[in-house]
Amino acid sequence: MRKFNMPSLSLFHTFEVAARRRSFTLAADELCITQSAVSRQIKALEDQLGVLLFRRLHRAIEPTAEGRRLFESVTRGLQEIETCVAGLQAAAENPQITVSASVAFSYFWLMPRLERFSARHPEIDLRVLATDQKVDLRQEGVDVAILYGAGRWEGVEAHLLFGERVYPVCSPAYLRNHPELREPSDMLDQTLLHLDGGGNIWGGVDWRVWLVTQGVTGQPVRRGVRLNSYPMIVQAAEAGRGVALGWSYITDPMLAEGRLVCPVDRSLETRDGYYVGALEGSTSVPAIAHFLQWIRDEVTGGSGFT
Repeated sequence: MRKFNMPSLSLFHTFEVAARRRSFTLAADELCITQSAVSRQIKALEDQLGVLLFRRLHRAIEPTAEGRRLFESVTRGLQEIETCVAGLQAAAENPQITVSASVAFSYFWLMPRLERFSARHPEIDLRVLATDQKVDLRQEGVDVAILYGAGRWEGVEAHLLFGERVYPVCSPAYLRNHPELREPSDMLDQTLLHLDGGGNIWGGVDWRVWLVTQGVTGQPVRRGVRLNSYPMIVQAAEAGRGVALGWSYITDPMLAEGRLVCPVDRSLETRDGYYVGALEGSTSVPAIAHFLQWIRDEVTGGSGFT
């Protein structure tokens, strides 16, 4: 007894192409068959279903209401099959995944931990795409992305890694040379290191925002230093060039090692956080699932900062 009482999948495939291309001729070109073969298959599908799927116009076709409804269902079904097949092929071959993260997250947080991922999953070829540009998982060739926000992205399954805590940092030598630096308002008379660019990956937090949240509304007395790379900001702070804003997931270890100090113990905590995300349906792909589990273990196991 047949489990699925419906026409063959090949007819649905032909229908999907014809409905998407709005042309039997273009569908024939894509399927590498004749236009008459497409027409016959569509007619066979209509006869089996007992409904008209297309209105035949002069030199064109237009899906009927029933055709549009079937097209939506067939498209979802074929996409699910495609995702499953991709997962099976990835498991059968040497798996490779691309992980996107901001330059700072890649440099300071991810790279120092990748050796542990390779030790756990030596079979996975991992590619890291470090970019401060917004990544759309639906359009880019990216499997996993580290995202900053409220945790809601359309079509993305996201898991919170940690929140965001921002505080001032400088070198021990800089603090020794500026003993007057004790309160947030004292920052106005310091050389402040500013990060230019980066968009929303920093949550919109800069020196102006941090000072306002601490009740400081004046203007800096000294000219600051502006750099467009956070690794350069950290390097300048370590070299004693001024005071920078530190993001806890990056600078907490540096404080623990004594490379940087926090001259004013006042933090700003944002409502948003850092998430690891992958397209819904792709998390069953073994290589992607392994990476998602590993990075969450890194955080909950004490290697991350919450």
